[in-house]
Amino acid sequence: MNEILVYLYDETGRKEDITLDENIIDNLNDRQLLWINVLKRDEELIKQVTTALHLEKVPIKGILRTLERPKIYTHGDFYHFFIISVEEGENAHLRSIPIDFLVGKNFVVTIHDGDVNYLQEFTHKNTGENYIGELDAESFVATMLDLHIASYFRVLEKIEKAVDIMDDRILKKNLEDEEFIKHMVKLRNQVSKLRRWFLPHRDIFYSLSRPDFKQIAETDSYDNFQQLNAHFESCVDSIESSRDTVLSLFNLYTTKTSHRINSSMRRLTFITAIVGGTGVIAGVFGMNFEQNFFKNTNAFWVVIGGMLLLALGTTIISLKKRWI
Repeated sequence: MNEILVYLYDETGRKEDITLDENIIDNLNDRQLLWINVLKRDEELIKQVTTALHLEKVPIKGILRTLERPKIYTHGDFYHFFIISVEEGENAHLRSIPIDFLVGKNFVVTIHDGDVNYLQEFTHKNTGENYIGELDAESFVATMLDLHIASYFRVLEKIEKAVDIMDDRILKKNLEDEEFIKHMVKLRNQVSKLRRWFLPHRDIFYSLSRPDFKQIAETDSYDNFQQLNAHFESCVDSIESSRDTVLSLFNLYTTKTSHRINSSMRRLTFITAIVGGTGVIAGVFGMNFEQNFFKNTNAFWVVIGGMLLLALGTTIISLKKRWI
């Protein structure tokens, strides 16, 4: 598999898959846009790309490290920033995807490990569309960052759907504590990961939308980054809202559990009332003293009948009062 994909867009919307060579940047004009997509964080591959673009002082060691928070740096004729996108893998497992961008005049370089779904979709979906070739590098980056934010919205939609399913299950049937806690922990971890990965991007979006960031402020794409910053804040709000929604599942479950316990206590109280009432009758008539009543051959059945009437009356009253 080719680990360096090179796409050249022109103003007609034509996309060419070309090879990387040392003259590629020299032959680039203002009506073209070059996108180099590196599919592996490898020092030799990165050096090959930066040499072809005549870039100096590229922080290759920094690009090879992926454990840092999102950041942005300017390097004279280009700028470099790092983001963390997200995708849902097998068994709804969330996978973080670190992506580095090198952006200069009419060229964009993306560096990451393996394929990224939204980059693949962008490559196939926009083939032949005229507006791609009309974009400058900054507008192209704004488009990529918008797709990056959309990747978080996609995961949030699936979390919201999972929460709705849990809502129905809690209301329609009695979940075991272990089963509920298992799903609750999974959803809570997913939202926590999204929050932990996405919120540090604030430095990136704020920096790109500031008027003193000359590479963007002096281009026509400045308004795009202002809108992108608003889109970022909207996603932050959605993540916080999802966090509250997941926590509300616990409140719903505890309410349902309390209702179930109250119902059980009402039934136990009902049984206690019957057993206690009949026990009092049995105790009274079991006292050791002489009464003419006890000499009656039907006395035993009269007492039993009284107990049954007491139990029946208690049951009827409880049903009318909806205690059971």
